[in-house]
Amino acid sequence: MKKAFLLLITLCFVGAAAQAQYKGKPNKAESNLAKGEYADAKGEIDLAIQDEKYAEKSDTWFTRGKVYQAIATSNNPSISGLDDNALEKATESYQKAMEMEKEGSPTYYLAQQNIDDLWGTFINAGGDAYSNGDYQTAYDQFIIAQRVKPGDSLTVYYTAAAAQQLGNFQDALDQYYAMVDNGDAGVDVYSTIAYLERAEMNNNEAALKIVRAAKELYPEDDKFAKEEINLLIAMEQVDEAREKLEAEIAKDPDNISLHLNLGIMYDNLGTSYMTDGKVDEAQDAYRKAIKSYGAAQKIEDDNFIAIYNQGAVYVNLGKVFLDKAREMDLKTYEKEGPALIEKAQVELKQALPFLEKAYELEQEDTDVIRALYQVYQQLKMNDKANEMYEKLEALEG
Repeated sequence: MKKAFLLLITLCFVGAAAQAQYKGKPNKAESNLAKGEYADAKGEIDLAIQDEKYAEKSDTWFTRGKVYQAIATSNNPSISGLDDNALEKATESYQKAMEMEKEGSPTYYLAQQNIDDLWGTFINAGGDAYSNGDYQTAYDQFIIAQRVKPGDSLTVYYTAAAAQQLGNFQDALDQYYAMVDNGDAGVDVYSTIAYLERAEMNNNEAALKIVRAAKELYPEDDKFAKEEINLLIAMEQVDEAREKLEAEIAKDPDNISLHLNLGIMYDNLGTSYMTDGKVDEAQDAYRKAIKSYGAAQKIEDDNFIAIYNQGAVYVNLGKVFLDKAREMDLKTYEKEGPALIEKAQVELKQALPFLEKAYELEQEDTDVIRALYQVYQQLKMNDKANEMYEKLEALEG
């Protein structure tokens, strides 16, 4: 009996030693994965990757990527819970496989494809959630997608948009600024940053800084010049802005952008005065805007911005008189209203040739068409007003 007992102990120790020496096999991990035995597949590949002969093969890393991708994307908590870092391990494994292969080889291509698929799983889930108004889920999915492709501009943009919808404005700004730093930001990103800094964060200085950066990058887009002027007005720095522009014009009188920017400044200042009920100041600013736009048109006769803006400012001048007339009671209107309407029509008639010229240049610009429709209507030019109305309906549905 004693000998049999000793033999049993010996066999147990031999079995334990054999088990300790087992290092795992990639093909067995593949087999377990195919059967849905994820824990076994994970255990097998975790051991195999520690074996030098397997760790030197790209196929081993590719298999490891597949195992951890299956774990990371599983909806079953008992599977996804097998490893909290499964996503990073899957991505890391595919990237390692690609490093060991020549670009264009089958393994390289499949590893790249699987990274894209892994990323797409979370991007698509986030996109669906976003479309359904579930911005928190969208945000969470986009954050996960960033872990697969850190710094990917599309992923960062989507994350920022979801954060913005959630009201997490600082987070959104951090994402958008990352795009700026990486050179991935377009006009819309710069515009959004300026809006968030100004309207949501009450940081006009930061808004002005990003607007000026955008002006340098996109000099042909006049909305940044307009936004700069709006910010300077809000920051009570109009005199400084005007002095700088006038000094630049004195040095470079044929620079059309300088004249346009000065016109935009006076134009926006006029609108600001009207909002504050300062009618006389508004009219003075509007007249100066027309003068600056006219100077720009002398440099470039068919410049759309200069032409359209002159027409728009004359419309605003006419609106000053029309608004005044509309605010009168009936008795006052009967005595003073017709004179105000006549003054308004004088301004609108001056607007007309500029707006019609702008329409010749840009026949599908809805702002031009809408302005023309309103002026034609006010001047009782009904046939032309109907023509503009129909054109607007065709464009806007």
